[in-house]
Amino acid sequence: MNDNAQLKNQSEGFFSPSSYKLFGYSFLILFFELALIRFIPSNVRITAYFINLVLIAAFLGMGIGLLLVKRQWNLTRFFPPFLLLLIGSCIYFGNILVTSANSEEDFFAIYSDLSPNSKAWGMVPVVSFLFSLSVLPFVALGNAMGREFKKFQALHAYAINTAGSLVGLLTFSLFSHFSTPPLIWFGFGSLIFLFLSSGSKKIIISIFCLSLTLYLIQSLYQKDREIWSPYYKINYFENPDVTSINVNGSLHQYMYNFSPPAIFSRTNSDRIKRDYKLPYRFAKNWDDVLILGSGSGNDVHLVLEQGAKNVDAVEIDRAIWKLGKEKNYQKPYDDPRAKVYIDDARVFLKKSKKKYDVIILGTLDSQTLLSGMSSIRLDNYIYTLEAFRSVKKHLKPEGVVILYHMSHSIIIPFKLAKILMNVFGVHPLVHFEKDHRLFNFTLVAGINAQGNNGFDYTFPALLNSDKAAADLISAPTDDWPYLYLDRPGIPTHYLKTGGIILLISIVSIILSAGRNNVKNTDWTLFLLGASFLLLETKSVTEMSLLFGSTWQVNVLVFAAILILIFLANLLILYRGPFDKNRLFWALFFFISVSYAIPIQFLLALPIGAQWVVGALVTAVPLFFAGMLFSQIFKNRQEPAISLGYNLMGAICGGLLEYSSMALGTKNLYLLALVLYILAFLVHGREKN
Repeated sequence: MNDNAQLKNQSEGFFSPSSYKLFGYSFLILFFELALIRFIPSNVRITAYFINLVLIAAFLGMGIGLLLVKRQWNLTRFFPPFLLLLIGSCIYFGNILVTSANSEEDFFAIYSDLSPNSKAWGMVPVVSFLFSLSVLPFVALGNAMGREFKKFQALHAYAINTAGSLVGLLTFSLFSHFSTPPLIWFGFGSLIFLFLSSGSKKIIISIFCLSLTLYLIQSLYQKDREIWSPYYKINYFENPDVTSINVNGSLHQYMYNFSPPAIFSRTNSDRIKRDYKLPYRFAKNWDDVLILGSGSGNDVHLVLEQGAKNVDAVEIDRAIWKLGKEKNYQKPYDDPRAKVYIDDARVFLKKSKKKYDVIILGTLDSQTLLSGMSSIRLDNYIYTLEAFRSVKKHLKPEGVVILYHMSHSIIIPFKLAKILMNVFGVHPLVHFEKDHRLFNFTLVAGINAQGNNGFDYTFPALLNSDKAAADLISAPTDDWPYLYLDRPGIPTHYLKTGGIILLISIVSIILSAGRNNVKNTDWTLFLLGASFLLLETKSVTEMSLLFGSTWQVNVLVFAAILILIFLANLLILYRGPFDKNRLFWALFFFISVSYAIPIQFLLALPIGAQWVVGALVTAVPLFFAGMLFSQIFKNRQEPAISLGYNLMGAICGGLLEYSSMALGTKNLYLLALVLYILAFLVHGREKN
C-alpha cells in the first residue's frame, strides 16, 4: 500500500526514459505477434486452421511475464534464444508429415510428406507443442514491459502501452502493404529489441541468437519464386504449359497455357478447357460477365475467348492478380474488355448496381483465416445464403451463375446446391469430374440452367445419391458461415487442442503467480479480459461482413479498437472517476442493443449509413468496456499483476470463440454479456 502511494507521487512522466522503454516493448509485443501470426502458418500449414493460436500464446506469455515481475526476475535477455527456438521448430515441423483428422474441415490442412524419411506427427501434438513454444518469446517481452509498467501510475502506464501497441500494428501493416518478406519484419524487430536492451551485459548473446534466427529465416526465402502478399506466402513454379501457385505451402491454383507449343501435349490443356467450358452452354448472352475470384486469370481468358464483351474481374489479393497479369500465358488482364477490381467479392456485390449475363465464382478457397482472432476463413462469407441472394440480384433476367469448387466430400456440393435451390427456386445442375486438376465440382443455377445437357445430377438426384449425407446438411448463413463443417458443433480436435491450451495456461498461472497469490486472483479483471476479447472478436467479424474481409479493413478495425481503448483510458484519467455501476449497466444495455440489431438490417442500409450505424453498433460497447476497465484498473495496488490476470482472462475469451462454430457468431455477444454480468457480481463483493 505504501509503495503504491509513493508511486502515485513519484510516477515517471510520459517522456521519461522508462516511458520510451514501455512504449518500445509494447510496440514489440504487437509487432512480433503479427509477424508470427503470418510466419508460423506459412511454414507449418496445420496451424493455419486453429483459431487465434499465436494471439492466445501472446496473451499467455505476456500474462506470465507480468506476473513474474513481482518476483523481481529480469527475463528480457531470454527473448532472443526463445525466438530462435520457435523459428527453428517451425522449420522442423514445416518439413515433416503432419496427419490430420478425417473431416472436411481438416482436409485442406493435410500435408505432403516433404521429407521422405521423416517421422509422422499428429495434428494435436504439433499444434500444442508450437503453442507452448510461441508463449516463450512473449514471456520475455511481457516481463520487460511489466518492469517498466510498474514505474507509472496504472492509467499512465496503460496509455503508453496502448499507444505502443497501436504504432506496432500500423508499422507492421506498412510492411504488409509493401509485401516485404519475413527477413525484413524480424530484422526490424530485432534492431528495436537490441536498441531497447543496449545496456544489457548479455547483449553479445542476444546479437548471436538474433543473427542465427535471421539466417534461418533467410534460408527459407526463395527469392525468384516467392512473394509475400498481406494474406499469404505465395510461391510459383513456371513451366512452358502450366504455372503452379502455392500459398503457405499448399497448392492454391494452376495458371494454364491453353495454347502450349507444339512440342508439348495439348491433351491436358484441351481437357481442362473442356471442363471449364462445360457450363458455358447454359449462357444465352456474354455481353456482361462477372468473375468473383478471378485469381491468375484462367476464367478471364476463357470468357474473353467465348466472346464476352465486358468482364469485371474481382480478386481480393493484389499479389495474385499481379502474378497473373505478368505471368499468364494469354495475358487476359491486358485485354481492354477486362476491368479488374481488387476487393472482397461480397463487398463488390454490395457496391455495384450492374447486372450480368453470367456470374462465375472461381474456386474461392482462401486457405487462410479472416484474422488472427477468428475461426472464420477469408472466403466463408461468400458461400452463405445471404451472399447468393446478393449474387441473384446482379443477374439479368436470363442470366446464369456458374460455380466451381474443389471438395473431397459430397457434403460441400450438397450445401451449395441446397443454397442455390433456396435462392433460385429451380434445381441447380451439378457435374462431378473424377479426374480433375483445378476443381471437381461444377454447379450451374439460374432460369436457363434446366435440362442435364451433359451434367450428372440435378439437386434431387444429388441428394438421392447419399441420403445419410443429406441429413447432415446445415447450409451456411451469415451468422453461421462454416461451409467446411458438416453441421453446427465444435470438432473434436479443436476441443482436444483447446483443452491442452487451457491446461497449459492454468499450470503456467499457478507456477508464475505462486500458490498463495493464486488465492488472491483478480477475478474482476480476469472476467473483463475474457468478455472484452469476445466483444472484440465479434466486432472484427461483423465489420468484415459489412465492409469486406480485406486486410485493410482488418487493420482499420484493430486500429479503431486500440484508439477507442486509448480514448476511454484518457477520459477516465482526466475526467474520472465515474460511477462503476452506471458504467456496467450502460455496457449491458449497449451489448443488448448490438445483439438485437439483425445483421440483415445493417446490410440493407446504404453504404454510408452502414459505416455510421455499423461503427456505432460495434464501437459504443467497446468504448464503454474500455472505460469500465480503466475505471477499475485505476485503483489496483499492483497494476502489472492485475494486467497479467486480465490477459489470462483474454485467453479464456479466445478459447470461448470456438463456441461460434456451434452457436453462431451472433451469440458471442451473449457470452460476452454473461461474463460482464459475472464481473459485475464479483466486483460488487470486492472490499473498497
